[in-house]
Amino acid sequence: MAQRHAVAEARLLKKWICMKCSATHRGSKPGSCRKCGYKNFRPKAAERRKT
Repeated sequence: MAQRHAVAEARLLKKWICMKCSATHRGSKPGSCRKCGYKNFRPKAAERRKT
């Protein structure tokens, strides 16, 4: 199993996902989506979902 590195994990998981078109945005919460203009976002899921 691979190790978890804090820097790499932060880069991969500290993103916002548009609830309408699923575009990803980095950094602080954006005002509107760059792709579709929608204003609602969710944080990227930090844990894997069991399927």
